[in-house]
Amino acid sequence: MMVDFFVLMCRYLYNNPALSGPIPKEIGLLSNLNRVDLSSSNFTGEVPDLSNLTNLTQLDLSGNRLDGPFPTLPQSWKLEEFNISRNLFKGVIPYDAFRLVKYFLVTLDLSNNEFTCPLPKFSSSLNTLELSNNRFTCPTPNFTYLSSLTTLNLSSNLFTGLSNNMSSLKHILPQDLSVLDLSSLNISGPLPDWSFLTPGSKLSELYLDKNNLTGILNIAAFAESNISKSLKVLSLKDNMITGVLNSEEVIRAGQFKIRLKGNPYCSRTWSSQDDATWCAIYCEGLCKHRPDSNRLRNIIIFATTTSSVVVLMFVIMGLVFILRRNRKCIRALQRKIKEADINAKRFEYNELRAATKNFAPDMKLGAGAYGVVYKGILVNNVVVAVKQLFQETNKGRDDFVNEVLLIANLQHRNLVTLKGYCLHGKQTLLVYEYVDNCDLHKLLLSRQDKSPSMDKQILNWQVRLNICQGVAQGLYYLHASSQSRIIHRDIKASNILLDKNLQPKIADFGLARPMEDARSVIITQQCAGTLGYVAPEYMDHGELSDKADVYSFGVLLLEIVSGKRNRDLTMPEDEVYMPNRAWKLHKENRLLDLKDPTLLVSDEEAVEVQRVLETAVSCVQNAPEKRPSMFQVAAMLAGNASADVLPTDDHSDSNWPAGGGMEADSYSCETPLCSLHYPSRSTGLDSEDYELQIFH
Repeated sequence: MMVDFFVLMCRYLYNNPALSGPIPKEIGLLSNLNRVDLSSSNFTGEVPDLSNLTNLTQLDLSGNRLDGPFPTLPQSWKLEEFNISRNLFKGVIPYDAFRLVKYFLVTLDLSNNEFTCPLPKFSSSLNTLELSNNRFTCPTPNFTYLSSLTTLNLSSNLFTGLSNNMSSLKHILPQDLSVLDLSSLNISGPLPDWSFLTPGSKLSELYLDKNNLTGILNIAAFAESNISKSLKVLSLKDNMITGVLNSEEVIRAGQFKIRLKGNPYCSRTWSSQDDATWCAIYCEGLCKHRPDSNRLRNIIIFATTTSSVVVLMFVIMGLVFILRRNRKCIRALQRKIKEADINAKRFEYNELRAATKNFAPDMKLGAGAYGVVYKGILVNNVVVAVKQLFQETNKGRDDFVNEVLLIANLQHRNLVTLKGYCLHGKQTLLVYEYVDNCDLHKLLLSRQDKSPSMDKQILNWQVRLNICQGVAQGLYYLHASSQSRIIHRDIKASNILLDKNLQPKIADFGLARPMEDARSVIITQQCAGTLGYVAPEYMDHGELSDKADVYSFGVLLLEIVSGKRNRDLTMPEDEVYMPNRAWKLHKENRLLDLKDPTLLVSDEEAVEVQRVLETAVSCVQNAPEKRPSMFQVAAMLAGNASADVLPTDDHSDSNWPAGGGMEADSYSCETPLCSLHYPSRSTGLDSEDYELQIFH
């Protein structure tokens, strides 16, 4: 199997934990993958069908915001590690979910979700099973059939049957278990007699933290039990243990560590130095000793008080210095904005916090690489969109102010209007007009995952043409008609918002950059944008001009007309990236084949579709000087000019645009990465077993 462009692009997505949206379903087509690591990103929605990944040995989807039912496991007899921890999965795991991997699966981590009982039949080959922090409320299951299990974590659930009956554990735990975590299981009653494990147990670590165990711990009796023969760590933190019967012989032998921090025993004040020493051993040095000598006590009190006062003074002085410097910085930035005489209001932080219900999750509209957007309702009942930016450094605040100064005075019906801003400590917020409908990506391109009949009447041809023309007019305003020439740098479907009348508005100016009138091209040390939309000269060489926006707009036009995303791995090798396919169809005079098959048009409208497609092809030419300006593009879309499409040799099938192939959140990368030329699938580079990993 050939390495496809999608995989090559993914392998260069270093240090980008802000990837969001659904996991691309095309991953499920890469049958030769043996390792998929999409951990600690910001993916959402259900897991796509991965059943065709028959060579997979490791699947790590942890640390995202994936939800829905338990995902279907790949039909891979080789799968050894499966991790979906720290997500939003919920419900019952199917009983036979692990049927196809029951002989090879070694590590299974389902922790930090919302799974409920009953539990499934786990793979008998498991070494590690993590079930902590779920919503299991059934009786503690029998795990003796897991003969290879060495690590079992049941903590932070509501399993029943263990209170006052820990002896039942001997009947439900496998013999070779090495690490057992029973913390936060609401186990109550006196400390057990430690006979709940059979002779020959290999248990080396036992965690019973954050329960309600009471009584006195008898070290000598514990040392004589079966459990102590292999045990290295006994953790009883945060229980209700009031005393310890010490055994100096056992403790000094260093046989095992006992942890009692957070128990009433550790809060006592000891008159005996020996008792205080024992307490310090168990409680991590947190015990109090009250010596008999009043003189010594007074010296200690004086020394402690004096040193505490000195330390406190330094802390206060440091805090005052930091606060003054921070306030001075904020005042300087606010003065800079005020002197610029812009049409944007300065909001108070408390006003925006109240408007968003303290930035409540149910007020969240969306998130990206640079911030989170919340719906806000001001005291006068005006609805706004509040963008909370990920910028905490002084440079980040400077960039924020520059962005405010850049876009505050932009006024166009096809641009989202900036209503105001807020600088408060480390918080930087932008307040935009609220746009009623969702973005174009959700309304149009997400239809690929739904019934093909959805939104037909809403997104008819006249609506799509109006969106194309509106975005073109907004971009032309940025490039030529605004107070300073502005390049958006991130034109894509998800940045086109639609109001209640389906009028388009360009949003998200976080990457926008002004251009000096005397310069047509600048060389930048960083490239930024969204993969699939970035112009090749900008991605490869850092050459930025308004023609980069033209290229992105051309890709957007193709998506609007076709109703599909800009890459499709189900297509032939030379047509995976839509601009390549468009140029191929242009050569064959078959551009109309790109039209959305669900889009019904009249003969007159078919002429308009052809005109928009020709305009799009003109915009995605590899050479920036051959692309039209946005003024020309707007004229083409209105039918006032013809698309100046070059002959058919502009797009070579083997010359993939550097920006194409994968959608992700907006990103930025240093020049060495941007200058990489990704080979096409026609290079003949074979793939046997390869990895897909998004690094973080």
